[in-house]
Amino acid sequence: MELLYYFRDVAHYSLATFNPSTSYIRDVIMHMVFTHDTVSRRALLYALLAFSSLHRSGLHRETMLFKVTALEALSASAEEAAQGSVEAAQHVAACMTLCAFEILLPSENSGEWLWYIRGAMKIVQRARVGSQFESGGGSMLLDWVYYHDSMSRFTLYHWRHNDLAVEAANTTISPATRVTQYPTLANSEITSRLQNPPHAIINVLSEVCEVLLDPSDPRSQEVEYKDRLRALEWKVDNLPPSSSTTIVTEESINELKLTAQLYRIATRVYLARVSQDPLDSSVNLDSLVDRCEARTEEQRAAILNLIDRTEKSGYARPMMTFRAQVQAFWIQRDLHADNDLIPNYLNLMKAAISSNHALPSYA
Repeated sequence: MELLYYFRDVAHYSLATFNPSTSYIRDVIMHMVFTHDTVSRRALLYALLAFSSLHRSGLHRETMLFKVTALEALSASAEEAAQGSVEAAQHVAACMTLCAFEILLPSENSGEWLWYIRGAMKIVQRARVGSQFESGGGSMLLDWVYYHDSMSRFTLYHWRHNDLAVEAANTTISPATRVTQYPTLANSEITSRLQNPPHAIINVLSEVCEVLLDPSDPRSQEVEYKDRLRALEWKVDNLPPSSSTTIVTEESINELKLTAQLYRIATRVYLARVSQDPLDSSVNLDSLVDRCEARTEEQRAAILNLIDRTEKSGYARPMMTFRAQVQAFWIQRDLHADNDLIPNYLNLMKAAISSNHALPSYA
């Protein structure tokens, strides 16, 4: 029970959710742990114990025993998860908690987090969790899954080491054959839930990764491709009004709006850069892009200081790999500048994201 209390009071802050407040998904998980005694619940319980143990004491024997027990129960609950919405939700929550465990690993040398996202998505699609969990805890759970799934698409789009993606696709935890075979969120059965800004901007980011071509690709000069870019830009700039059926406090709603706005700006800047679109001559956008990129030593020192302070807060996972990738991007950018070369932003991103041997999560 001590580790459960630790999760409730401390460890849940390190869960990666789109919503800045992790208390909502914490409450959903805690409720599932104490209701409906199923094999899926056992998998969730031990996944939660493993996550809390790792967060509190690091990677040691007890932590690994919790994880192994969770995996055994998760494997046993695969058939049960197809029998009812409660079991399916517990199974999905267990997958996502193990995903959080892998992301939290201090060595940051594991790409196994992707396996659990694929497993969770498979259960959501097979058991039709979405149609049965349109409100309350189920809605929060789906938000959690879809956020990580969308961000994993962004990572895989830039990932040059294909072996890990194939390995994740072939794992017994996730029967999916290929990551790219999953439909975008816009094509899922739950499209209506994805129309407020938090979901809409994440969905657009997934679409961007599906549409974008390397600027050196001859197809990037075709009118049809440029029209698709225009459509994506319009989506980013015209998000629908904010709404929420699960978040009730004004402070939380404002935080969620701010998060959605930050993702919107980041997506707009990213789209402008990687497409190298000569038709986009907006002075305001050019100014925004310039302000979003650290080119001086002072700006870069400020960003590294922010990363350090975030890591020391205790609420974030280890950021050693992320820090190294940011610095790798700057190095590549400087090399191009020294040689008076026009940087291919997409290649710079791929080089930075692939600079580590393990698949990084940006959720």
